[in-house]
Amino acid sequence: MNGFVPYPVRDTYRLIEPGPTVLISTSDGVRDNIMTNAFNMPVRHDGILAVIVGTWDASFATLQATRQCVIGIPGADLMRTTVQVGNCSGEDLDKWDHFGLTRVPGVSVAAPLIGECVANIECKVEDDSLVEDYSLWLLRTTAAWIRPDAAPTPEFHHRGNGTFSTNGELHDLSDEMTKWKYFTN
Repeated sequence: MNGFVPYPVRDTYRLIEPGPTVLISTSDGVRDNIMTNAFNMPVRHDGILAVIVGTWDASFATLQATRQCVIGIPGADLMRTTVQVGNCSGEDLDKWDHFGLTRVPGVSVAAPLIGECVANIECKVEDDSLVEDYSLWLLRTTAAWIRPDAAPTPEFHHRGNGTFSTNGELHDLSDEMTKWKYFTN
């Protein structure tokens, strides 16, 4: 069809990969866990985010019970560690200790920030009405942190087939965003 070939419908998420690969931290007050997540996105400009966390994830029950988590944004230097965190279950081992990750206390949630990440976002569940059908959690940002001393490293994205890409060159077009100027400050 005019130079196009069919693409599998089940793989279309690979074409619009929503956000960076992140680490999600949870805590039930007794045990902290951390998981890898590549299905996430901003929803609104006021700090509403969405993540997919399903019953297949060890963090699901804790997120459901505590209604809070931390989204850590690792740089490309943590790509292999992030993949390995996703290859094992928090039910079987303490991933924090196993991977040498540092717990940093948050201010609005019990879940720890991830010291090696370039940014951390503390979140509380805003809406869980889509969890049963879609495993989709809407989260409200309650605090956010960046590490200005962190070495500049791009975030990375899972392409859905075991490959990853990193963010490339920065292009500043903020002067051209005339309709949305208030978002460029």
